[in-house]
Amino acid sequence: MGPEALSSLLLLLLVASGDADMKGHFDPAKCRYALGMQDRTIPDSDISASSSWSDSTAARHSRLESSDGDGAWCPAGSVFPKEEEYLQVDLQRLHLVALVGTQGRHAGGLGKEFSRSYRLRYSRDGRRWMGWKDRWGQEVISGNEDPEGVVLKDLGPPMVARLVRFYPRADRVMSVCLRVELYGCLWRDGLLSYTAPVGQTMYLSEAVYLNDSTYDGHTVGGLQYGGLGQLADGVVGLDDFRKSQELRVWPGYDYVGWSNHSFSSGYVEMEFEFDRLRAFQAMQVH
Repeated sequence: MGPEALSSLLLLLLVASGDADMKGHFDPAKCRYALGMQDRTIPDSDISASSSWSDSTAARHSRLESSDGDGAWCPAGSVFPKEEEYLQVDLQRLHLVALVGTQGRHAGGLGKEFSRSYRLRYSRDGRRWMGWKDRWGQEVISGNEDPEGVVLKDLGPPMVARLVRFYPRADRVMSVCLRVELYGCLWRDGLLSYTAPVGQTMYLSEAVYLNDSTYDGHTVGGLQYGGLGQLADGVVGLDDFRKSQELRVWPGYDYVGWSNHSFSSGYVEMEFEFDRLRAFQAMQVH
């Protein structure tokens, strides 16, 4: 499917699905439910790891607030200087993951291992993995300062993922252990990826950057493909496209845009890939 539009400047934020009500686009602020580590909705079989120190610190013991086994997942290998050990959670279906929580190994006061920082990687199909980074390109997430407390991390931008991996970090050779929870909701949009030209910069009294800054696919030769980004994040831009819903971002952040003078055809061509055939009755452009 290749939706086309003519405009001196095309500002796109929402692509509405045909089956849903035009107001049915998800609200990321409400997509923050615990996804099942702590309450065991996620079975042990969907929790795995690169390695474990022992069976009593296997991946299945990585549930937030759990004291099973020796109280957490602990990798067999060192996480310094290489960051190769990971804990993996398979959600079985695509979810929007908006928040994660981490905890160290308390074990009734006997444990003292925790991870002061970590990275996240995620996949929608189990083959291609993307590294999560925040809106400013930072990949490292601050973790715990003690083995018992829970530290929550708001993921901005959120991840659309089926599998999520936690990579604990350390600044020296030391033992680290981890317990986790993921928060979000089922990804019901059915959108798997979209393809579009790279967004451009508009020069007014100040530069307005209309690039898709959270796109997690490939960028080759001025074309982005195979991923999702700001056209699918549920955030509705303000009427003044130079302003943003987010703090500490650049002018134009909420929008993706192009000048038709950049295209000999006079229009922008985009392609949206969905999980199944759909009948579209309407498209909303903001």
